[in-house]
Amino acid sequence: MKSSIYFLSACLALCCSCSQREWYKKELSDEVKKRYSPQVRGGRAYSYQGSVPEQFQLKEAMMLDSTDADLWREFGTARVKRGILDEMYFFYEEAVKRKPEKWAGFRGYLYLYFYRDYYRAIADFNLGDEVNGQVEYSQGQSHDYMRGICYFGLKDYPASYDLLSKYIDKVTKDEGEEWVDVYAMLYRGLTLIKMDSLDEAVIEFDRALKYYPTLSDCFYHKARVYVARGQFELALEQLELAEKYHNQGYYHQRPYVEVLEQIYIQDIQQLRNQISTS
Repeated sequence: MKSSIYFLSACLALCCSCSQREWYKKELSDEVKKRYSPQVRGGRAYSYQGSVPEQFQLKEAMMLDSTDADLWREFGTARVKRGILDEMYFFYEEAVKRKPEKWAGFRGYLYLYFYRDYYRAIADFNLGDEVNGQVEYSQGQSHDYMRGICYFGLKDYPASYDLLSKYIDKVTKDEGEEWVDVYAMLYRGLTLIKMDSLDEAVIEFDRALKYYPTLSDCFYHKARVYVARGQFELALEQLELAEKYHNQGYYHQRPYVEVLEQIYIQDIQQLRNQISTS
């Protein structure tokens, strides 16, 4: 019986070694290298992103196939999260050159939220849409929506309003208003404040609160509108809600970076103090 087990074990080991034999060849064809590269790259799932083992795995995969855009992008991602801008730019440039339909919009997302490089972000969103033949999504966000945020950052509020409205109207028509990103409504309200359309801004904040009823930002910005109108009691009511929900963590925020017009508890307290001295 034992001899049978040893025999089967030997056969199994022989089969496994045969299936891996090509790995140990000194020379591999380009076709074989491209086939093996994703298998080597796949090992990174077991190592922390940006760690030494993960970077070595990526380099091994890169030695097999340097044309793989996903590899270049993965190298860049660890740099993004560590704030190494020059290396991020180099690796993402290589990724976008090789696969713009996949990575142009994603790089635009990074330019927007991580670096606030609005012109480069807009250019990447435009490139992604051009090569794909339609308005694309990157990281789950419409390029029209993110272009709207870019123009908000550039202080071109009419352009920001138009792009945010284009996104909101399309999603509302195609899927229903409840599927609109609520922060697009928040920013559309902010563009209306910037354009002195205060009544319309309040309507927009209330629209956002319909789907996110604890969003501190909307209560805070409604309070700003009421202060501008001299309606201090209404403003104080909104600030009480803004502070309550902010303390519970219900406000617009992102990992790694500060969002445009992000509110802090000090903003709420400062506006309340402003009212008390008015």
